[in-house]
Order: sequence, then C-alpha cells, then structure tokens
Amino acid sequence: MTSPIDWDYLATLSGGDREFELELLQAFVEDAQQRLTALVEAVNQGNVDQIKRDAHHLKGASGNVGISAMQAVAAQLEQSTTTETLGQAKALIEELQHLFNTVVNEVSA
Repeated sequence: MTSPIDWDYLATLSGGDREFELELLQAFVEDAQQRLTALVEAVNQGNVDQIKRDAHHLKGASGNVGISAMQAVAAQLEQSTTTETLGQAKALIEELQHLFNTVVNEVSA
C-alpha cells in the first residue's frame, strides 16, 4: 500500500530534516486524534456545524503536512454534510479514521 504521507512535500517543507518531519507528523497525529473523536461525537449528536468546523480544521492540518488523501476526504465531509447526509458523514469519518491509522502506523514504525 502506498503511503498517505507525501514525504517529498515534507522534505521540501523541512529542508530535508527528517527529525523535524516526524515532529510535525506527531503534532498532527495528536491534533487529528482529538478532531476525529470530536467528529464522531458531532455526528452522533447531529451537529452539522461542528462537523463542518472540525472537518475544515482537519482539511487544513492534513494539507499542511502533506497528507492529501485525508485532506480530500475532510474537504468532502466539510462541503457535503447536511442533516440529510449524516449517514454519508459517518462513512467519510470511518475513511478518515482508516487513513489516520495508516499515518499513525507509519509515523510510529
């Protein structure tokens, strides 16, 4: 499976400092974990505004560290979630969690 992390982007961002890249990713992982938990709660509560806020934050944060697959799914979640599409939102959050777990495994390897 290919990595969800764009290591070339990170290398450009960090000037090739691998330790800094891992620090950035670790900070992302900590923040994203909280956002994903909040997203699950927001879906369970039907809080569309909160879903959009957390998805927007996750979209920016994942883009900043070169995880474009998560960025794309978060963008879709932010743009498409309404009270009528909460079921679809759950599926998108599951996809985000899967991508997140892949990132965590790669960062901690």
